[in-house]
Amino acid sequence: MRIVCGLKNGAVLQRETNNLCRCFFEAEAEGKVSSSLGNVVPLGEDRYELCGIPVGGPYEIKLSDDKNEVCVKEIYVGDVWVLAGQSNMEGAGKMREKQLREEENPVPTVRAYYMNESWDTARPQLHQLWESADPWISEFSRKNYRESPWGMDHPEVQRNGVGPGLYFALEMQRRTGGVPQGLIPCGIGGSSLEQWKPDTPCNYYAAMKRRFRECGGNIQGVFWYQGESQTYKEGCESFVSDMQMLVGAMRRDFQNPELPFVQVQIHKYHGAPKEADLWWTRIRELQRTLDQQIERLATVYSADCGTDDLIHLSGESQEEVGKRAAEAMNFLITGTGAGSPQFAYFEIVQDEYEPFRVNIQITYRNIVNGLHSKGVASGFSLLEKPDGEPIREIARQHLGINTVRLQVELDPEKIEEYYVCYGYGNTYYCNITDGAGRSIPAMGPLKIKDYLRTSHQVR
Repeated sequence: MRIVCGLKNGAVLQRETNNLCRCFFEAEAEGKVSSSLGNVVPLGEDRYELCGIPVGGPYEIKLSDDKNEVCVKEIYVGDVWVLAGQSNMEGAGKMREKQLREEENPVPTVRAYYMNESWDTARPQLHQLWESADPWISEFSRKNYRESPWGMDHPEVQRNGVGPGLYFALEMQRRTGGVPQGLIPCGIGGSSLEQWKPDTPCNYYAAMKRRFRECGGNIQGVFWYQGESQTYKEGCESFVSDMQMLVGAMRRDFQNPELPFVQVQIHKYHGAPKEADLWWTRIRELQRTLDQQIERLATVYSADCGTDDLIHLSGESQEEVGKRAAEAMNFLITGTGAGSPQFAYFEIVQDEYEPFRVNIQITYRNIVNGLHSKGVASGFSLLEKPDGEPIREIARQHLGINTVRLQVELDPEKIEEYYVCYGYGNTYYCNITDGAGRSIPAMGPLKIKDYLRTSHQVR
């Protein structure tokens, strides 16, 4: 017999809720197919289901038909995740000492299906696009490198490329008590939602779908980081419907209508022209509220993160985002822990020292151990209209347990007509997190009147 796809040396196979594996493979076989571990169920048309192997590993599995035997080695059973999106998922963070140590000393039970179509231990740099088996990916990557200062098909010395995937998997392993983790890297730098359109041959979605099948056709969830390529008028207008179509297609093609999906809210682009600020702000707000449009979707926030270039998160920030995504994914799947911080409502409150003034108070949900900042709390701005520029009216941003109070000097009779934004445009500095180190969401512009607490009173 010959295995065509679905089972390869070094793979992680997805477990079911009973902690036994269930994967699908294709094989050319004569007669009945059996396995030395678990059970093989024929599905017709050279397709088979392998099930019944418990969480753990490494295992050696011997598959045989009426004529011969095939052995697949170093097989693990645990949780498998698709990593997809654009360059911040692909990763461009610099490898500093910590990441270099992780490159040299990987965790054997955290594994990745690399672009060269082989499983190996997962490292900080997961996406090596120049090795992709899909020519529209590898040729594009090699061309870009040839035309870059490298002047060759791929970097001779890889000292960057850190993404969030490894840290997501390491944190998921910690949260599951050591269950093996498998990653299927599919991120492509610069890719737009148009290039991830389902049911299109020879595009990034098709490549992801093929890799999913190669890895056993069963996963636990999707970790997605994309949106920078949507920061223009038409990209904003179609964003929600495009994401609904994408997530719906994944749940259909991955045969799981409740497939959990975690996304990262985009950060900023230091080099963007001023006129782009409106669209970057708009995409962040659409991402913040996307869970109201798509069930079993969670968003994690990066407003406080640092960068290693004009647009890509630093290696350290990628680690933080990966951990935040794991926490959000764990909450989606198990309902335990804390969901991502969320904006709740505005209140207009009396100023503590000047009774003739009022301030804006913002309340959040899912805050762990209070709100904190490194240095003076920063990141909020006020606008007079949703497409306007921030105005200079905030004197202080004061943090409470789950509130931020904006001390302002505005006409109390007109204050409800203003708009509040956290993380406006591409030049903001945001540094507010909760006690678990998670950023509050970039948001807005939100009109104060529209989000006032129903029973609010000036007090």
